[in-house]
Amino acid sequence: MSDLPTESVPLSREQRDVVDLNLLCSNGFFADPVLELGTEEQKREWLTPLTGPDTPMTALATTEPGTGSDAASVVTTARRADDGCLLSGQKAWISNAGEAEQYVVFAKTDPARRSRGVSAFLLRKGTEGVSFGQPVKKMGQRAIVCREVFLQDAFAPEEHRLGAEGRGFHGLMRTFDISRTVLGAAATGVARAAYEYARDYARGRQQFGRPIVEHQAVAFRLADMRTRVEQSRLMTWRSARRLDAGLDATVEAAMAKLTASETAAYRTWAAVRTLGGWGYSREFPVEQWMRAAKPEEIEEGTLDIMRLVTSRSL
Repeated sequence: MSDLPTESVPLSREQRDVVDLNLLCSNGFFADPVLELGTEEQKREWLTPLTGPDTPMTALATTEPGTGSDAASVVTTARRADDGCLLSGQKAWISNAGEAEQYVVFAKTDPARRSRGVSAFLLRKGTEGVSFGQPVKKMGQRAIVCREVFLQDAFAPEEHRLGAEGRGFHGLMRTFDISRTVLGAAATGVARAAYEYARDYARGRQQFGRPIVEHQAVAFRLADMRTRVEQSRLMTWRSARRLDAGLDATVEAAMAKLTASETAAYRTWAAVRTLGGWGYSREFPVEQWMRAAKPEEIEEGTLDIMRLVTSRSL
């Protein structure tokens, strides 16, 4: 790092760690459906290991090659078998796939009933009939490995079904309120890191005989960045407080994720712009944050889906 320009700004611990928040919270995406739909025995068996010293990685398997935002249209099937179901299908873009030891898989027990035909199942990595594709080459969020999951008559015993048959989609939608709030926090953190780094850089970078933060074009951009970060933080807090109070937060979570993910995308872009040519260099972290921010606009519901959820409440 000795060849860095003199304008380089040291990273705080919070700024270094912020891009790994999704990885650190990924076990929560697995745990939420179990908490929502599982029996007390299932919670003890599958969630207790997540609280111990040797925590296994976990994964949530919903998305398919032809199914993204429309989770009710999954085509992975769960055929009845003796004392359980045989799962067959293909999942795509599954975070931690292949690395995870435990999986929640959503499949159709009744394909004719759309959302009411979706059920949720618990599977372990070594289950016969479960295999994985190669890691997806991504532009950002490389701490999380994404792979396809292939299911070929993978057996899930009756005691590994979460909730009643056909209740999987209901449980998934309920957990989205939590995960979208978590992603709102992650996006807010990325936006905050980008803003603070750009601000500190602008204080030290000299152009035309004075720090660039004193030039109105830069100062106004930083003012907009700070304002949107505060908006995202407050909206995420509001959603989290409703969840903590046991209240419905479907709309609040959607608005928080919409605002925070758009904020992260633009504010990381603005940070790159503030650093000029150095913003495009991998010697500085802002280009990484710009790449890391992009998935926040897509995962757990795209920006259009967040607007759809919000508009339905009008």
